[in-house]
Amino acid sequence: MLETRINEILGIRHPILQGGMAWISGWEMAALVCEAGGLGTIAAATMEPQELIESIRRIRGVTDKPFAVNIPLRLPSARQAVEIATNEQVPVVVSSAGDPMLHAEKIKRRGIKLFQVVFSVDMAKRCNQSGVDGIIAMGAEGGGNISPAEISTLVLVREVVQETDLPVVAAGGICDGKGLAAALALGAEGIQMGTRFLATREATVHQNYKQAILDAADTDTVMTGRTTGLQFRVRKNLLAGKILEMEREGRPRAEIDAFTIGSLRKAAIEGDTAWGSLMMGQAAGMIREIRPVAEMLDQIVSSALDEIKSLGRFLPPTSGKGSFEENKNDTRR
Repeated sequence: MLETRINEILGIRHPILQGGMAWISGWEMAALVCEAGGLGTIAAATMEPQELIESIRRIRGVTDKPFAVNIPLRLPSARQAVEIATNEQVPVVVSSAGDPMLHAEKIKRRGIKLFQVVFSVDMAKRCNQSGVDGIIAMGAEGGGNISPAEISTLVLVREVVQETDLPVVAAGGICDGKGLAAALALGAEGIQMGTRFLATREATVHQNYKQAILDAADTDTVMTGRTTGLQFRVRKNLLAGKILEMEREGRPRAEIDAFTIGSLRKAAIEGDTAWGSLMMGQAAGMIREIRPVAEMLDQIVSSALDEIKSLGRFLPPTSGKGSFEENKNDTRR
């Protein structure tokens, strides 16, 4: 078992968070992640107010474990979502795509834990001033809405850790135990995954979407939105190709937004892999099987522990403690 401040603050068994994914991570999937020992997340982005209220109440009907509500602060619906989350006194709010100072005082006053997704060191510094409980440092390898600065997880996590005493969660490009071990080595105390949770038996997403992840190679994702200021990492398909073409032609953001509206729903709900927005991270190239959520989380933690122990093979032999070969093969160190 891995024990970090993330486990303690959030009250979870594994230091693993499920990322909020619009049209995908509703209360059903979040509940399963919670029961499996991680932090399940309800994505508020595309929910109507009553739907969000019902989702919060339904998850409480099936699990007594802590859960989170993800609220993208740039959306017009953010203020109302914060109001609902605080009124319902959800255990955790994960805010993203905006300034954590906007609602931090209101959220914290209700005894709710607050984690903020950051894309840069400046955003981490802002978190230090806002009183959040933890930071999720998300690199450009991740899927969906990502950093305009395109900073890699390897660099971002290390820089954020150096700028804060808050516990840091690494996100972007992580899908297995080796990734968790690497995040811990960088100074993070947990991980957040999105794409890996899509490729699970219980994920409430169209089977075509799941298969698109399994079929993805290492070079099969692309970033759109560089000219509009709203970047997304998606799998290459006809839709992504058309968006990139429109960007090369200098089409205005309003025209591109109008063309893409509803495309995530097409992929997640309708299974349209040609003209739907198949949001996924670069880690998709490493995912080759659909697994149950609980089995996946247990395996990731077990694998991370094995990986950490195995790093002892790089230590020099200790004088008087056996031969070099004996020390090299001792993975308990």
